[in-house]
Amino acid sequence: MSRKDKAGASRYLLGGAGLALLAVLIIIGIMNLRTAAPTLAGPAEPGLSDVILYVNEEPVTRQEFQLYMDKEKGAVTNYFSVTYQAEDQPDYWTSDFGGERPIELLKSRAADEAAKGKLLQSIALSKGLVQHISYEQFLQDFADNNSERKQDTSQNKAVFGLGQYEQSQFYFYTLSNLRLELEELMGKGELQVTDAEIEQVYQAHAQDYQGQTRLEIEELSVPYAGQEEKSQALLTIQAALGQLNSGESSAGVSDSNAHIRLTRHTAIDAGQFSPLSSEGLLLQSAMKLEEGSWSSITDAGDRYSIVQLVNKTENYAVPIEEVASQLKAEALHLKFETYMLEQVQQNDIRLSTGNYDSITTP
Repeated sequence: MSRKDKAGASRYLLGGAGLALLAVLIIIGIMNLRTAAPTLAGPAEPGLSDVILYVNEEPVTRQEFQLYMDKEKGAVTNYFSVTYQAEDQPDYWTSDFGGERPIELLKSRAADEAAKGKLLQSIALSKGLVQHISYEQFLQDFADNNSERKQDTSQNKAVFGLGQYEQSQFYFYTLSNLRLELEELMGKGELQVTDAEIEQVYQAHAQDYQGQTRLEIEELSVPYAGQEEKSQALLTIQAALGQLNSGESSAGVSDSNAHIRLTRHTAIDAGQFSPLSSEGLLLQSAMKLEEGSWSSITDAGDRYSIVQLVNKTENYAVPIEEVASQLKAEALHLKFETYMLEQVQQNDIRLSTGNYDSITTP
């Protein structure tokens, strides 16, 4: 199963070789974009036919490139504001600030990110994770996805995520998921993580694993899909809480109703999860409880839950065995980052200078 929406953590390179590689790449830049033969270019309207750059002959069109420009605008304006105290003005993007122009930095950052994005898609294509990587087909997938979501909403079916995506949201959402799928696939093959690499990541995080709070909790939950099931699930979990308050055990409550699930969790501090995630919400509830007591009802987005704090251990030193899966995921991410940096240097990435230079506004 592909991993989705995982929160990042502090990143540490594995071993001296990885550190050396990153140092070299920082010195020479993320990538050296070669230029394609000049082309005659008209006005740079965001279109499907105007190619801004190529990655192994795979084109990044003007319309696709615009998504990356829009994504980088905030970082660029912040840089010029902090560095040069530059403020918005009619000719802001083409004005010179200390020898730099916002439009040129914006295009450069967008080109770097677009090249890496298309390279990622290209590798995923070669691994069989996708059947196409053209922007035209992406637009069709985008329209189909929103159409399906609209139909499901009209039929009161469960819709996960947004009811409708904007084009940029859907593009980077699918790109992020593709990255996770590719990382996971390669982690089973050429990027498989060794025990030594897990140990290296653990040592890099050594201070983080001291003085922690360890929670053992039980969760009683009732899943739902759709408004009708949600209403029934709420009634079921309310009845379960009533049984617990009357002295029934969690196992007894679970056995009394097939819709109620009993699960046990062990976690190191609620801070390891996003506070908006279902896990984060449940662990935050558990942190406030006395041992043996149950929480109020929480809507976790796909289920109603109540949790009991079974045990709470302060100043806990986390052994490597308890976080092995987390460390393995971290080590794999680092190996994948290094791999992608190497691929950027080894693959053919070229600018179509005529179209690129004609872009004068964001």
